[in-house]
Amino acid sequence: MKDLLEKNNLIKPAQIGKIVEGKIIGKARSAVFLDLGPMGTGIIYGKEFQEAKEEIKKFKIKDALFAKIIDLENETGYIELSLSQASDELTWEKLKQQKDEDEILKVKILGANKGGLISEVFGVPAFLPVSQLLPEHYPRVENGDFSKIIKELQKFVGQDLEVKVFDLDPRQGKLILSEKAKKYGKIKEILKN
Repeated sequence: MKDLLEKNNLIKPAQIGKIVEGKIIGKARSAVFLDLGPMGTGIIYGKEFQEAKEEIKKFKIKDALFAKIIDLENETGYIELSLSQASDELTWEKLKQQKDEDEILKVKILGANKGGLISEVFGVPAFLPVSQLLPEHYPRVENGDFSKIIKELQKFVGQDLEVKVFDLDPRQGKLILSEKAKKYGKIKEILKN
């Protein structure tokens, strides 16, 4: 009975925008075919194939991967899929989870501007505003001179900092980090105990 229920649960109708897992059953010069079980066969081709070409090269026949349904049945009868849209969505989902679970991340600082530090998390560009730095990292300069602030902040380029996800907006591609939040998390923990 349990097996029957599980089988019935697997036969969910395909929907545009849904992320599905499929096994690679065939590769062509500019297309990949995936077995989506009871849903049928999916295809990644055209613009979607070009965007994910480097990623697709890493996979072999029978490998499983996640893709997003972008068309239920194209002119050849396949379910059209996007690998890049699925990985973007899964990345933002992972970032949201890290924010919700108050997780500490280690990030490499890639650049600096007068407003803060630039980094990336899972390939997503991220910003660590000056206001979210730990007090000991805050650039204290006379008269708030921007060129001196940037000079101070550039000392962090190439360093690893521990941060938390402070805010995120997948639609705008905005990811804000906080170094301060890490310290306040510890204070909260101490007060709770």
